[in-house]
Amino acid sequence: MLTLYMVQLGGRPKGRLIEQHDIFFGAASQVSDLIGDINEHWPEVKNKWHIDSYRAIAKVGSYAIKLIEPSQQLKAAADLKLFFINLGGYQQDSFEEFHYKLLIVAPNQADAIKQAKKSDFYKQSTFKDKTSPFNAASHIDDKFAVDIDDIYNVNDLISNVQLSIEPISDTDELNAKEDKEYVGYLSIKNLKKLAL
Repeated sequence: MLTLYMVQLGGRPKGRLIEQHDIFFGAASQVSDLIGDINEHWPEVKNKWHIDSYRAIAKVGSYAIKLIEPSQQLKAAADLKLFFINLGGYQQDSFEEFHYKLLIVAPNQADAIKQAKKSDFYKQSTFKDKTSPFNAASHIDDKFAVDIDDIYNVNDLISNVQLSIEPISDTDELNAKEDKEYVGYLSIKNLKKLAL
């Protein structure tokens, strides 16, 4: 059975001074089956990347996330989409841009952005410094002058399958488990061991 994975990758492409990061979405039976797809996604660090965290996505908010073959008929909730949003924000006296990753189910990008702006990170990762030319507000960069770093429809990021998003009934909500997030350094070598 295929599962939708969201994977945070770390690596240092040639010529970079510090580790770079990217997010990868893929469908596989287990996370270790994604190695080839990840190498295609980020060829600059082929076989020299690691996983900093990953999540097997089955539930977002009060919605079940399922993978179906492209030929299968989508159910009534097909007007809903799964958005990945990368929020950026700042803290005073810190030489860093902090990021917070969100998965949001919404009918469109505008509604997803509204939901993201209600997050605690968005509200708390901002400050004003009148002596600086920089804008230190939480943001979603370069998206129609809205303050968000990146926003993507996850269905556009995966191939060979599509997402089916269905509301979870009140009865099922009691039994629905939250997705587990695995966080920590996982090398390709140890990732391959998971497949054994």
